Amino acid sequence: MAELHCIVVTPEKTELDVQATSLVIPLFDGEIGILPGRAPMIGRLGFGLMTVKSGSTTTKRYVDGGFVQVTREAVYILTDRLLKPESIDTNQAKADLEAANAIKGVSAEAFAIKERALAQARGKLRITK
Repeated sequence: MAELHCIVVTPEKTELDVQATSLVIPLFDGEIGILPGRAPMIGRLGFGLMTVKSGSTTTKRYVDGGFVQVTREAVYILTDRLLKPESIDTNQAKADLEAANAIKGVSAEAFAIKERALAQARGKLRITK
């Protein structure tokens, strides 16, 4: 069975380095499935669930934005954080959503901060359901 190399890097370390038969990752504007042989691409990651399948093993992680590069042989993911879904607290995610909604978007910078905080909180809440 064809596979591709999946490498996920955070500022601290290489979080994941596996051979995968398929991946599903959140992009800024949707979700994408990646199989071996896919055309090369570069994309902006969103906030949400990444699923990596390798044979009969499935690994799920929360991706906290970043970038993805797909080549013929590998998928490289650069993200701020990679979390196990069970480590995300639903109550904290709800509190984060309320706090993000309370941010006043009076300037372009404040609006960008608010949008990022909202996207992060919503991504975490989708995973905890």
